[in-house]
Amino acid sequence: MSIRFSPQSQVVLLRAQEEASASALLWPCAEHLLLALLDDPTVAEALLALETDPRRVAQQTRDYLASPRSPTFSSRAETWPRRVWRWLFPPIPGDVLLIQRRAAVQVLLSGRSDITPLDLLAALFRMTDPRSAAPGAVELTEDPYRCAMATVAHPMTTMRQSGVTTVALLRYLAHGDRPRAREAPSSLDPEALVDVHLLNDEYTTMEFVVAVLGDELGLSAQEASDLALRVHWEGVGVVGTLPYAVAEPARRRIEERAVRAGFPLKVLVVAAAESEG
Repeated sequence: MSIRFSPQSQVVLLRAQEEASASALLWPCAEHLLLALLDDPTVAEALLALETDPRRVAQQTRDYLASPRSPTFSSRAETWPRRVWRWLFPPIPGDVLLIQRRAAVQVLLSGRSDITPLDLLAALFRMTDPRSAAPGAVELTEDPYRCAMATVAHPMTTMRQSGVTTVALLRYLAHGDRPRAREAPSSLDPEALVDVHLLNDEYTTMEFVVAVLGDELGLSAQEASDLALRVHWEGVGVVGTLPYAVAEPARRRIEERAVRAGFPLKVLVVAAAESEG
């Protein structure tokens, strides 16, 4: 299967290059990609759904790029040797290329062929998440002339403080979940049997799913693997039928572990009668 950038993503990448050129740089950095993504309607819609104003994030990013804290900062007060050094050794495009590669791998694993702006946004979030242990996470660098993932930490931290965490974004992309959504208290009897439904997503690894099903629901490795595969192909699957008093705490533990690991894994507890209907 061939992987390609969607027309919208191509516009984003061209816009990122324009942002870099406006900063007198040859190659875009993660900040420039972020600015270009914020102009995309689908990205703006996702951030607004997560209660974050993309215009405010764009302004904060531009303010950061113009501040001495940014490794791309340049001012008229610079000495000519430093200007020559910046021209000879400009920031390299490795960061944006790594983000593109991460997005391409995610699209390939999900069975799709087009890399969308939302795929690029998800890759940017995951690769700048300090908790992320996923392949492709970029180590920080002290080289002041290299664009590193650390340089985007300020605007990304601002968004995370507003509630747009990596998991919040992935849960919105995978399940449509929005922040501040409150679950209605259940009226189920603690002893009532309920079905535990596992929802598939493009980001949670099978290894993690197998591990939590074994740890929290007591399934063997083979049973957990078989159920994980069925959920992967069918989109959702029942992974256990338990009393509500047992199933609900297990659901919470599974989702809490997923959040700590940076995955948007979602579990639903449904009354057995409703599930059959």
